Order: sequence, then C-alpha cells, then structure tokens
Amino acid sequence: MVDNTQIIELYTELAENPNKDFGWDKGLANAKAHGYKEEWIKALPHEIWQYCAAVGNPFNEADIKEGDTVLDLGCGAGVDVLVARLHVGQKGKAYGVDITPKMVELASKHVKTAGFENVEILESSFDSLDLEDESVDVVISNGAINLTSCKESVFAEIYRVLKPNGKIYFADMIDISEPSCCNVEQSLCCESSGEEDWANCVAGTLHENELIELIQKSGFKDVECTGHTHYTTAEATRGATFSATKIPADVRRENHWDSLFQSIDYMQVLWHQVHPGKSLEQIEAFAKKDDCIIDVGCGASLLVDHLIAKGYRNIYLLDAANASLEIVKDRLKDDADIPIYICSDIVNFQPTQKCKVWHDRAMFHFLLNKQDRIKYFDVLNDALLPDGMAIINTFATGGETKCAGLNTAQYDSKKIAEELPKGLSLVDTENFDHTTPKHTKQKYCCFYIKKGTVDP
Repeated sequence: MVDNTQIIELYTELAENPNKDFGWDKGLANAKAHGYKEEWIKALPHEIWQYCAAVGNPFNEADIKEGDTVLDLGCGAGVDVLVARLHVGQKGKAYGVDITPKMVELASKHVKTAGFENVEILESSFDSLDLEDESVDVVISNGAINLTSCKESVFAEIYRVLKPNGKIYFADMIDISEPSCCNVEQSLCCESSGEEDWANCVAGTLHENELIELIQKSGFKDVECTGHTHYTTAEATRGATFSATKIPADVRRENHWDSLFQSIDYMQVLWHQVHPGKSLEQIEAFAKKDDCIIDVGCGASLLVDHLIAKGYRNIYLLDAANASLEIVKDRLKDDADIPIYICSDIVNFQPTQKCKVWHDRAMFHFLLNKQDRIKYFDVLNDALLPDGMAIINTFATGGETKCAGLNTAQYDSKKIAEELPKGLSLVDTENFDHTTPKHTKQKYCCFYIKKGTVDP
C-alpha cells in the first residue's frame, strides 16, 4: 500500500524534475492528447505545461460559468486550476488543493507568473478542506482521488463544500481487469511490480461501476462515466472521466428517511422507545394541556400517542418522511385527526402556528452542514412563542457517531451554545442514557433553550 509519504516523495520529485520519465504520459503533448484547447495553452505560461500529468480532461463536460467558484483537488503544479481560472474569469474564484508542499509552492509560483489574483493554492488533505460549507460551484480533479486512502471521506468532503446541485467533474484511473481480481473491501487491486504501476495500487483502484456506486452513496445523482481515455499506468488500469451532481441535503434527507420507514420495522430501530418517558417528562415540565407543542423529526414515535392519552390536543408533528407520518396516522386510528401532520424537511418548514414547546427527540445531530443548523434555529425562532421553550436532545459528547446509516454530531453545553443565535438562550442541560431495543446504552444530552431574554 502506497501511503501519503510515498505520494509526496514521488510528486516532489516530479516538481523538481518534470522531464524525468516516470512511466506515464505528461507534458504538453499529453495535454493536447486529452483535448486541452489551444486557446488555454496559449493563455497560460508555456512552462507550466511540462507538468501536465493529466489522466483525462475534466473540462470536456464541465459546465463552469463566469463568476463561479471552482475547487481543484490535487492541483499539482497548477495546470487545471489555472484553466479553471480562465473559465471563471476575474469575477470568479479558483482554489487548488494539494498534499505535496513542493507542488503547492510550484502552483503558487505559476499563479503569480500567470498574473491571476483570484486563485488560491492550499496545502491540505482532501478530506479536511479549509473551505466553508456549500461555498463551491464546481469541483474538478485529475488523477488524484484514486491516490486517497479513504475515498468515502473525500467524496463526503466534496459533498460538504459543494453548493446544492453543485457539480463534480473529474478524471481518474479505473480498474479494467475482470471483477473477480478486485476486492473492494480490501481496497487493493494489485501488487505493485514497479514504479510504472504504483498508482494502480494506491488505496485500491476501483472498477467503473464500483466508483459510480460509491459516488451515489455519497449523495450525488446523475453519476456517469463520460468516457475512457488513452491514459494507463498498468495493464489493469485505464483513465476515465466522470460527472455527478450534488443532491441538496434536504432532498437527500427526505429520500433517506422516507425509504427507511418504508423498509424497516420502526419498533426495532435503535432509537425507538416503547415508553417515551423522558420526552413526556420534558414536555410536561413546560406545556399545559392547551399549549401548542411541535414534535420535530417525530418519525413514527409513540410520543404523540402518550401526549393524546394525557389530554394534549394542540400537537403538530413534523417529519421529512411521509412514510413515518402515515404510520402514525394508521396507528392512532380514531385519534388520527387530532395532530396536525407536516411533511417537510426542517430547513424548508415555514411555521404558521406559534408553539409553546419545541421538542426534538433526536434530529438536530443529523445536521452536519453549518447552513442547515443556522436555518434550523431560524425556523425554531419563528415557531416559538415569546418565552417559549425548545427542548433539543442530541447524542452527547463521546456518544454515537452514526445512526440510521448517517453520520451524526455530538454536543455538550459549550458546543450547543456556540450554535445559538441572538434571542435564544441555553438555560439548562441534562445528560441521560437511552436504552435501545437491543438493551444497549446510548449517551444523550438534552438542552433546554428559551426564547427571549433570560434573567442573569
């Protein structure tokens, strides 16, 4: 297995000796063979083209508009990030990211030589980018994602930085051998026999269909291989180009939860409570029988059954999955017309009724995107009456990192307080354990958040 140290060593050598034969195509001839346009070649300093080790041409299918923000993962000496700058013009922005310090230095030098002020080169791993959530219109890459040890993490990070419906266009190596010779679980497709095919063994080159499936699972739609290239690093590899579109986070959540509740027994999921005693206790501490209560991310919880049994009637149930709300309706039978059912992702919810208590059993910790969390509290603020109380339960620090097939965040009082906008104040915190249907324990933290000024 080739690690980052080996990659950095090899690409440092390429930066210092661009004319050396590394066993794979590079230079201006390689760029022309991939269809890089003559206008791009003429517009950029001649010396940069000797570093072009492109696997393919990610710009062939790319829809990059003037004024866009483009991110190039694995920018190397800066060829593609500078071509991206030609596309976005003076009003746009182009970022290049690379893990090799020498390449970052070289790309930065080439940016200055080209005279571009709106290009920034960053030294970083691909799965921890110093860029804001949903700040990029297009991500490109050329022969770099294959070199990463955890492709799932890289595509998760690409998903994070892309704007809703943002695009990714990239070229990379694929495995063209018979499927039986590649075990994706082992993430290794061959044994390196020399420098000429070392790139084929980095973290496991995937077959075309396997790579497409991985990208789809990372939250992208319209994923397709747009073509194969002449580029090869070994008998079992071939260059290929791909494109995909980010599914907006709210749509992705709606699809995920709706599909989940159509395919599972909700009584057996780990978050299920046979008796929602903790939530009842939380709500009863702040809501009278005629007060308006909204249960956000309600799923198919039995909480509403118990609230009705206790005499509450002004109940709103909000969930992104219509399937879960239908389960509740069927279960309540004669009482099904008591709650108001709202099928909506939280970020799209527009409250029409002010409530006294906002109850969140376990939804907030799924919002990994900062913009979604900001929107969550905007909606909460709009929905709460003056002096209303929000009760938000999340996985506690040290608790679960995944639930229902999704990544989750963990919170303590300090972390949740940093999320709160003006007008909302944390007044109390409570740690507790949830016992799952499988008799395991999950660490939770409940945050009591009041709307309005809290007396010192």
